[in-house]
Amino acid sequence: MYKPMLSAALLALSASLLAATPAHAADERYTLEKVVMLSRHGVRPQTDTEKLNKATGRQWPQWNVEDGHLSGHGYAGIVNQAAYQIASWRRAGLALGPACPPAGAVFAWASPLQRTRATAQALLDGMFPGCGLAAGHTRNRYDPLFQSVDMGLAKPDKALARQQIMARMGGSEAAAAAHYQPDVERLRAAVCADDTQACAFLHEPWKLVEKENGFALKGPLSPGANIGETIRLQYSEGLPLSQVAFGHADDAKQVAALMALHAAKYDLISDTPELARHGGTLLMAQLAAALKQGTPLEQPAAKTPAPRLTLFIGHDTNIAQIHTMLNMNWALGEYPPNDIPPGGSLVFERYRDKRSGQRFVRLAFTAMSLDQWRSLRRIDAAHPMLSKDYSDKHCHKTARGTLCPLDHVLQMMQRAQVAGINTPQPIFQ
Repeated sequence: MYKPMLSAALLALSASLLAATPAHAADERYTLEKVVMLSRHGVRPQTDTEKLNKATGRQWPQWNVEDGHLSGHGYAGIVNQAAYQIASWRRAGLALGPACPPAGAVFAWASPLQRTRATAQALLDGMFPGCGLAAGHTRNRYDPLFQSVDMGLAKPDKALARQQIMARMGGSEAAAAAHYQPDVERLRAAVCADDTQACAFLHEPWKLVEKENGFALKGPLSPGANIGETIRLQYSEGLPLSQVAFGHADDAKQVAALMALHAAKYDLISDTPELARHGGTLLMAQLAAALKQGTPLEQPAAKTPAPRLTLFIGHDTNIAQIHTMLNMNWALGEYPPNDIPPGGSLVFERYRDKRSGQRFVRLAFTAMSLDQWRSLRRIDAAHPMLSKDYSDKHCHKTARGTLCPLDHVLQMMQRAQVAGINTPQPIFQ
């Protein structure tokens, strides 16, 4: 198992951020008492180099880790992000001690793949350097929280899902094909060999096909989405620009333009409400249970003190399901709308109003920019992460961000879930 070592420089960075964290103001009205976070893994190489080579007729750059594994650069980026996050939460009042947290105060659970387990370790090392914290994970191939679709646990109404997908495509496969043809041609020019046999998939017609556990669009979309994501990862990893899309992506803007089919795959398929609800219900139930824990809304009350920080580390598909279920949207930096970069996170910060005792939630999506990933420059108040708060008519803006009543957020989370799916007991109890 690949596990990069935390360098002395990164340990020093984390320690300096913690030491520089001032105590939160005593007269601050809202104090942060709990954080629940769902994160995507950090930067990895393509998952199948040989498949990419065969599809495009070109040799894609090899990385120094196995296909699909978290890279050392990806590990360092997550450590950098985590140090910034924990410092900001401590400033807002999160009681986790000056260095190592008290026993039971932090819970972390990762999807079983190497890149998610290694990312969980990077988060914990960045937040609590030298404390020896570790994340849990199943020893099985799949975890129902993160792979319920792969396990066949999601049973969407396929007629309804097809109707929703067709509407998102503009009424037909032909309409989608025409809309995205310029993006297909841009991708072809960037990555395909000068050979009539190369990138044959880009010539194939768009066709919506039913799979055992959902739907797929045959033709350019799925492989084109994979290639677009790979180009993003190359740039984020800091590969020489001559290797990023074979020299056809000199900056973040050009990288984003080559990600159009990746964005389309999520917009047309993954963000379809019927598919998202069935795929994300088990995970949503865990997020909601974590938010309730330690409040009067938790029934029955836990027998042990609630963790003050609960981390779930999964995949972009998991975040896509949850943000679709909550009807939450964002557009950050150079990324396409609702894009989920490496390390991108849905963060539920639970605040208590010290005047009234009422609890609120700030729900935000946060991510490092493409250039923050590429350079790994320090993230701080002058160079913060990209972030977008959720808001609706029940929420209000404060110095802490947009706060929504806890009971309102929990009601949204409950309504979004599919009744009848067997939701297990919280794994953090």
